[in-house]
Amino acid sequence: MSLTESIQDKITTSPVKIPDSALKTGIFDLTKEELGSPIELREGVTLRYLTPPHRKRWLMDKLLLGSDLTFLYGYFRQIIRGRKDALAGTFFDPRWIELSGGILDLMEGCGGKFQIEGIENVVSPKGPVVFAGNHMSVLETFVFPYFLVPHRRVTYVVKESLIKGNFFGPIMRTRDPIAVGRENPREDLVKVLEEGVNLLKKGVSIVVFPQSTRTISFNPAEFNSIAVKLAARAGVQVVPFAIKTDFWQNGKILKDLGTLSRKNLIHMKFGKIIDPKEDARKAQEKLLNFVLENLKEWKVPILDQNP
Repeated sequence: MSLTESIQDKITTSPVKIPDSALKTGIFDLTKEELGSPIELREGVTLRYLTPPHRKRWLMDKLLLGSDLTFLYGYFRQIIRGRKDALAGTFFDPRWIELSGGILDLMEGCGGKFQIEGIENVVSPKGPVVFAGNHMSVLETFVFPYFLVPHRRVTYVVKESLIKGNFFGPIMRTRDPIAVGRENPREDLVKVLEEGVNLLKKGVSIVVFPQSTRTISFNPAEFNSIAVKLAARAGVQVVPFAIKTDFWQNGKILKDLGTLSRKNLIHMKFGKIIDPKEDARKAQEKLLNFVLENLKEWKVPILDQNP
């Protein structure tokens, strides 16, 4: 069964209710379990998730002296189990949330410290949206579903090799992704617009990374307007995000299997919705500025726009 045929109410987790005490501070810190659950918003309260300060690294990770063996074992274990479910036709939204949460837990068990902000902006939009922001590593691809999918059906724009491969392919194909070759930008644009509009009309939100490739620095000149164009054509809103996920480095040989850089904090931030219908150029400017402002705050290298 494909993503667009799945039933959203298969997610049976009880919704998180924000307590009255959060109205005083205006901030509510979610637990890990609450992060991966439906949430009932309260006006004036922002939501965030911070890795608990008492969260300790797994003993096995310590015993292996900071090597990546614990991480690699946990990672492949999660993917192999997910692949098995996908081949059996049972990889539905709740299973995707479980796998994604398992990867997040693995990151924390290996020393990762998350700071996820603006979660209320993920929850609040009515109907499907386009999520758009920078792309630094494979980490965000795995972790996003944990707190996006409890609120809406979601898929990605991905490179074709991810859905054709025998390892990741079975899982990715269950998500009905939009696959692009990245060799002909014009063809990719047409495909994203045509398939994206169709998915959005069916109620499926789409995560778009408007960059040519994953990179730990950010080049504004390579941050294209494909997400804004898609949202404008489909008549939906854009939810901007900025991420710093160089905790999981890009691999030199296999890009999806880089090492962990345990000193690097993991930042994810979602902004208020952007409506591109009236002025797509201004919407693109708002999206880019949101990304730039946060990356600069997190000390991410920004390449000179005017060398």
